[in-house]
Amino acid sequence: MRHTVKSILAEANYISNTNLPAELLPKYTTLEYTLSRPAQAPPVFLFVVNTCLDADDLKALHDALVVSLSLIPPYALVGLITFGTMTQVHELGYAECSKSYVFHGGKEYTQKQIQDMLGLSMTTRAAPCAGQPMPQQSFGAARFLLPVQQFANDKRALRCTGVAVSVAVGLLETTFPNMGACIMVFVGGPATEGPGMVVSNELKEPIRSHHDIERDSVKHYKHAVKRVSNNGHAVDLFAGCLDQVGLLEMKSLPNSTNGVIVLSDLFATSIFKQSFLRMFNKDDQDFLQMGFNAV
Repeated sequence: MRHTVKSILAEANYISNTNLPAELLPKYTTLEYTLSRPAQAPPVFLFVVNTCLDADDLKALHDALVVSLSLIPPYALVGLITFGTMTQVHELGYAECSKSYVFHGGKEYTQKQIQDMLGLSMTTRAAPCAGQPMPQQSFGAARFLLPVQQFANDKRALRCTGVAVSVAVGLLETTFPNMGACIMVFVGGPATEGPGMVVSNELKEPIRSHHDIERDSVKHYKHAVKRVSNNGHAVDLFAGCLDQVGLLEMKSLPNSTNGVIVLSDLFATSIFKQSFLRMFNKDDQDFLQMGFNAV
């Protein structure tokens, strides 16, 4: 049910026990308010992509991301972070030359360190312009995906998922604090490197037992959740893997930020593609059917 501010004020004069507003009626589970003022900032989508995937699966994920760009409003902002052994923040605004900032996967970074390494600060943050078209170079972001690394059969791929998430959080809490933004994390296996590590890269080591569920890796992600929630951002988690990906350790990210969890065997499956693209469904007024900076 939709209401404008003017209609709400008019109805307030006639509230009684027999004439209750829609907010107090149990049959209305969701209320949408149409504000007269324009949005302060465009929606932001930061893709955090695990590149330790098979070539076919990586291509399927790449294709899904490219399709999603055609569904995102043209004025939205899109960023890209890829991670494997290292975390790379790609500077999409410089089309003349591929440029990225590399964070070591075995080290934990503070918000101040992330700001300094990326050359960001709260005082120099440029104000976004809602309605301004998304830069054309953002559509070519998939060109900067790292090549799939080859690993021996007795080792898992090295994934610094915890550092990638932390860097994504640090980037958005500096550039778009308390504004609508969504971090979309795509993982193809468990974190095996650095803070938030779920298991080592040795296949002989089991991923976990009931004795070590509440270990430091859980604390790392719960700390990130506090930073995300304080800024009104959301974290969506997409997993494409036949094996466990460490969802138990990371589940607080989407659960506590109103995000979603999509589990599939591979990114090439229709389950992932349909679920991911459904995120960008629009209503009859061509607005995305998702909430930003919700409470």
